[in-house]
Parts: sequence; C-alpha cells; structure tokens
Amino acid sequence: MYKQFAAAAALLVCSLADPSAGTRSTMKLELFLPRDLYLTGEDISLDIQLTNTGTAAVDAPRLASPENPQPVYLLRGPSYPNGVTFNLRDSRPGAASVPAPAPSTYRLVPGATMETGFSLNSIKPVLEPGDYTISARIDWGGWSAEAVPVKFRVEKAKFVESSLGVDVLSRSTRTMRAVWIAESAGGRHLGESFLYEGRPDLGEFKVTGTRIIRQVGPKASNAFCPWVNFDRVESPKFWHGWQEGAALVAFSDDENEPRTFDMGSSKAQIVRPAFMSQSGALEVLVLGENRKTLRLIRFLPQGTPKSSAAVAWTIDLPEESVAIRVGIGSQAEGGSRVAASVSQNGTKMAIRLIRIGAKSAEVGPPSPIDSAFALPDSEPSVSIAQDGSVQAAVVFARHAGLRTLAVGDLTSRRSGEADIAVSDVGLAPAAVVRAWTAQQVTSEGPPARRWLIRTANGSTGGGDHPVPVTVDAPVVDFLRMSVATYVLALDPNRGPHLIPTDF
Repeated sequence: MYKQFAAAAALLVCSLADPSAGTRSTMKLELFLPRDLYLTGEDISLDIQLTNTGTAAVDAPRLASPENPQPVYLLRGPSYPNGVTFNLRDSRPGAASVPAPAPSTYRLVPGATMETGFSLNSIKPVLEPGDYTISARIDWGGWSAEAVPVKFRVEKAKFVESSLGVDVLSRSTRTMRAVWIAESAGGRHLGESFLYEGRPDLGEFKVTGTRIIRQVGPKASNAFCPWVNFDRVESPKFWHGWQEGAALVAFSDDENEPRTFDMGSSKAQIVRPAFMSQSGALEVLVLGENRKTLRLIRFLPQGTPKSSAAVAWTIDLPEESVAIRVGIGSQAEGGSRVAASVSQNGTKMAIRLIRIGAKSAEVGPPSPIDSAFALPDSEPSVSIAQDGSVQAAVVFARHAGLRTLAVGDLTSRRSGEADIAVSDVGLAPAAVVRAWTAQQVTSEGPPARRWLIRTANGSTGGGDHPVPVTVDAPVVDFLRMSVATYVLALDPNRGPHLIPTDF
C-alpha cells in the first residue's frame, strides 16, 4: 500500500534447506510505514510483505487472515514501555472466548510476494507521544523470518481546524477528505484524513487513513482542498491551500514549493469551496476586507507560465456580503458555478446570486426578506440542478435576539425567474453563534436541504424543531449525502470525524 512512500523498512532473511529436492527456500519479511512522524490521534497504517526469494515453493500463513496466530508483532514505546506482542487472530473481538480456528495458508512459489496492511491503532492504540519501534516474526513449518524493528515518532498534537473536500455529484462521492491544521512541538502541520461512507442507509462513515501533507507557517489557517465535479482520480494533479495572514497559499502535489497570492488584508475571506477543473487549474473566490470586492484567483497547472497566481476577474458587489458560499453543477449540467451572497440592511436581509464565469461574473438582483437578521458566522448553501436551475438557502433569525429561526429558500430558474420561500422553523435554546445550511452533494437520492445551528450555550441542532445533535467535539462543517446528514466534529486530540444526525 505505502511501499513507495516508506520512511523505514527492515528485514531479516531466514532459510530452510530441502535436502530431498536439492532446493533452498529463503523467506524475506519486511515492514513498511508511509512516514516516520505521526501526530497523536492520527491513524498509523502498517504494511507487511513476505517474499519467497528461494527456489522452492513454501506454505506460508496468510498475512491478513484473522485465523492465523502469525505473524507475531512486537510494539515498544511510551504507550507500551515493556513491549507488547499481538497477532491478528488473538486481536479479534471475543477471540478469547471461542476455540482457535484452523490456520489459513497460501502456497508461495519462488519469486512470489504476499502483502497486506492494517491500522495499528485499531489493534494496539498508540496514545502517548514519543519514539516507537515495531517488528514482526513468523515461525512456520520449519522456517522462520523476522523483520527487525521499524522506528517512528509520535508528537503530541492539537487539531485546530478542519474542512471537507468533496467530489460533488461524481461516482466517488462516498469518498472524501477532511483537511486539517494541527499544532505540535515541531510547528503547524497541514494534513488530511480520508473518509468513506460505508453504509449510506445507516449513516456510517469511517476514517480510512490520514497523512501529513507538509509543515506550514505559525499563522496558517483556513485550510482547504478544492471540490471537483468529476472523479478525482481522473485529474493529473491535486491541490491544497490555506491562508497565512494576507497571503493565499496553494500547494500542488507535483511541486516542491507552494505558490502565494497577496489578498491585501488578513481580513480577506476565502470563499468555500475552492474549485479544481479537470485540467488541473485551481480557482479560489476571495472576498475582500471591505466585504464587497470579489475576485476569482486562478492557480494554473505546472507547465504553464510560472506565476504565483492570476486574477481572472474582479467585481464590486452592490452591498456588503455578510455570508457567502459557492455551489458547483455537475459536468452533465455544464459545470456551472454560482455563489449565494447574503446582505443585511436594517431589519431586512437579501440573498443575491452571482454566476461565476471564466473571465467575468454576473451579479443577480436581490431577493429580499423582511424581519430577517443574518446569523453570525453563517454560511448559506447552493445547489445547481441538471436543468440549470439554482437552489440557495440560508437559516436566519426573525428577531435581533437571534433565537427565533427561519429558513429562506431561493429558487432561480435558467430563464431568470426567481422566487423565495420562507419557513419558520422554531426557537433555539440560546442565541445562535454559528449556522449552516447544506444541499445534497451526491447524484443519488431525492434533492434535500438541511440546516444546522450552534448556540451560545453549546447546544447543536437542526431540522424542523430544531432536532438536537449529540456531538463529542466542536462542529466545524456540515454535509448532506444521499440519505444521511452529517456534522464534521473536530476533536482537538484526535482530529476530525463525521457524526450522523437524525435529520
């Protein structure tokens, strides 16, 4: 799985003579780690490989089989100062209460390799920072092979922020990324966790891996990866980005150094989500400090003229934007991008659509709502249907106390006709301090719009009542899939994870 990125590998070759055949079996056992530095809370993926380098076929235990007592692993480090041994058979839930199963073997012919990998944390959690070693050994049928210890280090980390990256409306939508920034003694790190929705009907999401992408500056914030409207594996490259003061920073996997763009102020806002085209260009919408100037910043793929970034266009909005977000259409629709901007004027609020083009943008008329107060740190949502019509939504308050809630749903047809519907949705237990709406990001299931709030007393909820959401860490993002709705919670000690809601 990670051999090409292995930070360390070790092996000990052991042999067994076969006098009847005049041949010799030589088995090589190796361990691989993708890197030698991890942060507390990160997933540690260990790969193991067994190769027959001899001239005779050998029966060997299947490395990933839960029936086998071998290989036997030895882990040493602060979490296990006296060392701990384990195997996959005895690590099964309830293994001690049932008879041991018959071993499972595989005939390994000369030159053949058997390999597998597993999450070390899922079997032996590595919770304490410090230096660790892990080794493995097989004693089987008269032969043995041992991988000498592979070293890695775990540093105490505090995860400070995270956001989602989605292949919107593509066939890979069930797989996504949570990009994060974490602090450790070695500085700030940009990383990501890979998430997979295994059972959409049950709301099951699991973390399938993590990685540190690179070290970033001490002022790094607002980390992101671009959304796409195609299967990401079809792209020639991939970007990550963040903000450092007034600088918008973007980093491509095929480049050694990041590129930067001066946004003019540390109070400029990166509008979510950024977008990557299938050709590999990264485009980021930036709202200026004055909350009225909107620019599209384009980072071109490697091989094009090497500039930090280019301004594709700049527009001035008719009024200040207090909340803004971008929606992305499917490739079948034409890949339209539309931003929904919310403005406030006295006791009136308005939603305005901005249609984003490659060289210019078209600002639509406002759709006003009376007796409406924008919620702090709020984010609207935008969805673009196959026929080009646009749905935008925002949750807001009916009174200045920010407790009596309503949702405004704007529908804009391709013909230009637009209307807005307002639904009163209930009373929050305390003043709202953050709010989201979410449109469905998958191509499956009926269209859906959901909303979420977080209040001053720490409660989180959404839906029609609002329905409470039980979380074990602060909520930082919000997502609607084909069936289930999730919140992205960020645990300072173990990083981001998705929690299903009841709406």
